[in-house]
Amino acid sequence: MAPMDGITSSPFRRVVKKCGADVVFSEMIAAEAVCYKSKKTLAMMNFHEEERPIIIQIFGNDAEKMAAAAEYIENEVQPDGIDINIGCPAKKVVAGGRGSALLLEPERAIKIVRAVRDFTKLPLSVKTRTGWDKFDIQPLAKKFERVGADALTIHGRTKKQGFKGEPDLDAIKEVKKAIKIPVIGNGGIYSVKDAKKMIKETGCDGVMAARGTLGNPWIFRSLKLNKEYKPNFEEVRDLALSHLEMSIEEFGPKKGILDMRKHYGWYFKGFDGASELRKKLVLSETVVEVKEILANMG
Repeated sequence: MAPMDGITSSPFRRVVKKCGADVVFSEMIAAEAVCYKSKKTLAMMNFHEEERPIIIQIFGNDAEKMAAAAEYIENEVQPDGIDINIGCPAKKVVAGGRGSALLLEPERAIKIVRAVRDFTKLPLSVKTRTGWDKFDIQPLAKKFERVGADALTIHGRTKKQGFKGEPDLDAIKEVKKAIKIPVIGNGGIYSVKDAKKMIKETGCDGVMAARGTLGNPWIFRSLKLNKEYKPNFEEVRDLALSHLEMSIEEFGPKKGILDMRKHYGWYFKGFDGASELRKKLVLSETVVEVKEILANMG
């Protein structure tokens, strides 16, 4: 499961693990905030043993701070690996010279990967895109491999594309041919068919799902079964309630309930009365209210 800002917190990671995800990622973690020991940022890296293997993804544009953050994470957080984000297209990230902005500064990007590699013994991966506005990531991918990256995840779109258009499977294929380390394909994975197509056409070593998991964490069960798994309303309701309980356990009653509101629309999309159900759920303020609303829909 790919990292998604504001989504892949511990409760959601535990949900997708229950549904069969092999590896999960943290939300994007700002290296600078780790160096400053921001309580909020450090809390974002908390995880339960059941989430392993878990990868902490960091982002930033300063090699020394990225390396220091990686060293701290290895020693204090003790995840199963570290991932460097060189692909996020979000305006606020790019404006700070981070994420996919580093595609415009390849030497800085290489320096960051090398520095992090020097400061951690954990498996190190890099997540990036096919390029800034055209497919030209191969030379940089080779250099990431040369300076110590153990794996590379390629989102099959450029920064300019954002999340629009079909992923460029030919581009992922060319990257796979250019390097020896494992290549993970990303972008547009919403079904078993999508995953099969990406693996067949690119030769990649695995796929990473992101938006395709929203409301459908069962996508991982589908991938394991090699056929689409369609949960009924009761199963969706039970998982949503379990997610809510974990959210409250993690964040406390108020924040836990608020954090779940964005998930309700995803979970119940496609069911009869979904729109009215979502309206009621986002106004609920207690677990009892949520359970009563869902019980009346069963």
